[in-house]
Amino acid sequence: MKVSFLIHTIYGIGGTIRTTLNLAEELAGRHEVEIVSVFRHRDEPLFAIDPRITVVPLVDTRPSSPVNEKKHERHLQPAEHFPRNEARYTEYSRLTDERVRAHYAGSDADVVIGTRPGLVAYVAQFAPERAVLIGQEHMTHNHHKPALRAEMAGYLGTLDAFVTVSEGDAASWREQMPLPGTRVLAIPNSVPEPVVTPSDTSGTTIVAAGRLASEKQYQVLIEAFGKVVAVRPEWTLRICGWGNQKDRLRKRIDQLGLYNSVHLMGPRSPIEPEWVKGAIAVSTSRHESFGMTLVEAMRCGLPVVSTDCDYGPREIITDGEDGLLVPVGDVDAIAHALLKLIDDPRLRRRMGAAALVNGRRFDPGPVAKQYEELFAELGASASYRTGSVTPVRPAPRTRTDTAPHLADCVAADDGTLTVTLLTPREGATLVVADRVFAFDERGVATVPAGTPFAEGVWPCEAELPGSGERVTLVTRAVDQRGAMRAAGRQGAGEPVRQLVPYTRNGALTLRSWVRPVHAELGEVRVEDRRITVSARLYGAADPDGEPILLLRRRGAHPHELAFPGARHGRDGFRFTFPAAAPAARQRDPHDVWDLWLRPAPGAEPARLARVLDDVVEKGSLFPYPAIEIPKKGSLVRAVVRKLAGKPRERVTVKVFHSAANDLVLNVVDQAAGRPDA
Repeated sequence: MKVSFLIHTIYGIGGTIRTTLNLAEELAGRHEVEIVSVFRHRDEPLFAIDPRITVVPLVDTRPSSPVNEKKHERHLQPAEHFPRNEARYTEYSRLTDERVRAHYAGSDADVVIGTRPGLVAYVAQFAPERAVLIGQEHMTHNHHKPALRAEMAGYLGTLDAFVTVSEGDAASWREQMPLPGTRVLAIPNSVPEPVVTPSDTSGTTIVAAGRLASEKQYQVLIEAFGKVVAVRPEWTLRICGWGNQKDRLRKRIDQLGLYNSVHLMGPRSPIEPEWVKGAIAVSTSRHESFGMTLVEAMRCGLPVVSTDCDYGPREIITDGEDGLLVPVGDVDAIAHALLKLIDDPRLRRRMGAAALVNGRRFDPGPVAKQYEELFAELGASASYRTGSVTPVRPAPRTRTDTAPHLADCVAADDGTLTVTLLTPREGATLVVADRVFAFDERGVATVPAGTPFAEGVWPCEAELPGSGERVTLVTRAVDQRGAMRAAGRQGAGEPVRQLVPYTRNGALTLRSWVRPVHAELGEVRVEDRRITVSARLYGAADPDGEPILLLRRRGAHPHELAFPGARHGRDGFRFTFPAAAPAARQRDPHDVWDLWLRPAPGAEPARLARVLDDVVEKGSLFPYPAIEIPKKGSLVRAVVRKLAGKPRERVTVKVFHSAANDLVLNVVDQAAGRPDA
């Protein structure tokens, strides 16, 4: 049987793309599967695609492409066959009409599946006559405006089946928009078993994931977490995803003073290595058609706190067994549920274990079987009526996860790294910075804890036996959990070593830090035009005496400022200094100062940095608020500007993390450019 999925784009990131790929990959083991992507806006998809799946892009909109069709004459003309009330109507055109029609005019597909309203309309109009026509609803009936529902009625009525992702939404469609002749049913989205070990729920990180969009109500989550961190300050919240609400959320985080505790992590793919870093998963959506992130988190062994919004969560989570359901928009209820799990590790572990078991019902196998049974019932393949399946291809092509250069990597709690080739090669070796580690018969190479790499960035390669050829290792999954526990394994009086595996441009890479003396940054507070930093000293004996914070200006006009501090707790330090101090000594439109900790007079200073965790590049993920202050200058200049009606010149003072995760301070004229450049 040949199954054809019609999707807006397979080259992006999002729930519809993920679930389409999950289902397509499962079906590809027994059928011929193609994904028709109306648009191709980047060279390579962000998600890995099984090579058994044929991808057919129709309209090339890549900016760098020599055949970029954004200005194509037909693409500048409005679509005639795409619903006008569809949210993406302006992106479609007569060119997309023609390309979709032309593709299916020559298609031998047995089943054609449209994955959004406008594409369901295309399927209804252009799919082969002999094919079974299926529309998928990845949103909900109530999500669509009445005008779109009215426009879609005729198209939906020509389908053989219309599939929602929750039974509650299917009931809404049957009740509010009956479709005579079209079967309306619910089949959930599928989520494969993670390739990383499930979470043990023992950490202090809460994870959320999804588009940074208004319906996800992350502002509610941030306010609820503010109540959590007020009583459990060691806990942090990570939000993975991208979207148009990022700046708004960033502003709210700063307003609430949560910039040390709430981190916008950006998009993460694959997402499973991020889920397993967490102890709790959370979702605060106003609406959900399903809740892919809930299932992903459960399959990674996390208990889930979720708002009891439309349809999805209540069909996924069993309240009190594998998660907690709370009212939509209720900040106090969300905070209370999170604290309930935070304060009861045994409950957390029990719910996490139940989530792991209950999440298996969403495995692609059972979900694909429901689709296959539907195809058979609709007459797409008589073979399914007898239960026999004949592969379309006698020998499926090699999967991406068996390529000789594909590998997984795990960072253990003690600092050991294991790199596993998904296709073992006898005699192959792992080469990193001219150090060689043998792969065993299982394809596993071990990089022992404390291996003395120099500080820097080190790509990982596999040297193949016989030829001596070296190939770059491409990552499938990198489990960084052990790197999060690096502070606990640093030896007293020994140099600090941290080795973090990560993916860089798709390739397995190691980031090494080696420092004889190191001041690990803790909290940074920006309040009342003052900056407070806390740190802990590693790698040297802690001498007695008053600690000093040093600000050292780079460039042609070096200068040093010193600020006394105080010891904080057993082995910590805290310093507060006015932003006006480095601003008053500004020499250039853009001054840059490095921050150092001298634990006592005469002691060796240590660079302030944050390296003992899993985040390799913190610059955009751990931002701190900027401080605006009047520019220091002559009184005469200030009077002249005032008489001329010009505002007083101002500078921006901002601390941020450099590419090496060192703490840096900028003093920048506001007219000179970005304060964090």
